[in-house]
Amino acid sequence: MSDEPTRHERGPSTRGIHAGRRPGAGDPAVVTPIHQSATFVPDERDLALLEAGRIHEAHFYTRCGNPTVSAVERKLAELEGAVPAPEGGARLFASGNAAMHATLMACALPAGHVVAAEKLYGGTRGVLDDCLVPAGGAVTYADAEDEGALDEAWRPETRVLLCESIANPTLEVADLPRLARRAHERGALLVVDATYASPALQRPLELGADVVVHSATKYIGGHSDQVAGVATARGEVLERLTAWRNNAGGCLDPHGAFLVDRGLKTLALRMEAHGRGALALASALAEHPRVRRVRYPGLEDFEHHLRARELLAGFGGMVFLELEADDAAVTRCLAHLELGLAAPSLGGVETLVSQPALSSHAAMSADERAALGIPPGSLRISVGLEDPADLIADFRRALDQLG
Repeated sequence: MSDEPTRHERGPSTRGIHAGRRPGAGDPAVVTPIHQSATFVPDERDLALLEAGRIHEAHFYTRCGNPTVSAVERKLAELEGAVPAPEGGARLFASGNAAMHATLMACALPAGHVVAAEKLYGGTRGVLDDCLVPAGGAVTYADAEDEGALDEAWRPETRVLLCESIANPTLEVADLPRLARRAHERGALLVVDATYASPALQRPLELGADVVVHSATKYIGGHSDQVAGVATARGEVLERLTAWRNNAGGCLDPHGAFLVDRGLKTLALRMEAHGRGALALASALAEHPRVRRVRYPGLEDFEHHLRARELLAGFGGMVFLELEADDAAVTRCLAHLELGLAAPSLGGVETLVSQPALSSHAAMSADERAALGIPPGSLRISVGLEDPADLIADFRRALDQLG
């Protein structure tokens, strides 16, 4: 029996504040400093790392490694459960799309095939269709809930199974353990976009995922004032991701990393508040006569409610509405909001409202959107941190204008 004391696992708020860096002699600042330098004079440690080929760990050129960026990456890796062994880490990117692009190119090329869940953010489809395929890869979209559809989509050269942990915008919750088993049994990697959940609500690596991608612009940053992305992985997959980022140049700048760090310090608290507000708003709007359907994982009639309870630490801050109106009428309705802002993106402290037909899924036809559960009159709400009673009153007043 070991005499080693059992180490207490710190909670997400503690990790969000303290992980990645500890102030001390020679580095006394409580807040991680911004090392706003493109290049550095390598010290003995950096030279040894460079000689060993561990370029990312050395600080000599910010495209490959920077003290500010590295500290925040260590924090993200700990939040995601990527450490300890097998050695894992996080890599910050200039945007969520850059993180997804590097992940897919590093994991699927050359000449590999991706099976992608059909319910995906439109920007991810763009990476697949307009970047991966022209580079020699291939993609097949399939219903990730349908075992037969996945079987039909699979090929001998399939290298990646791609899904979102919570689908954008319809909020289905992926059965990550099942998808991980399917991918690994066939020698493929499971890549998960966990933007809607954030590390505060789910750690997909612990459910079997091989790579976790976030648009850090959203909940991780949390203040609608930056664009960033992150991918977290382990071992050889992480090495391929790092090489792709260093060669393609999609790294995040030090000031952007500083803003990511700021957001991580309050992430767990914000996600609790987003969830409370979203549940209150979803419950209230379900009673409105012009609302045909409310989709929110925290509602008991949501099809994946029990799965959400099992796989998530909370239900998140996103609400999806299907209204008794066409898209033009919904656009006019949004003009009556006094708190909610009709703008793309999500995860900020302010409530943002968007129509998928005009934003995330604008590149699709109405029939294609409807087949994915996005009918005319659909509305995506990123519930902010306003007082829930005020949001409920604001949306009721606007919806009343539909007549």
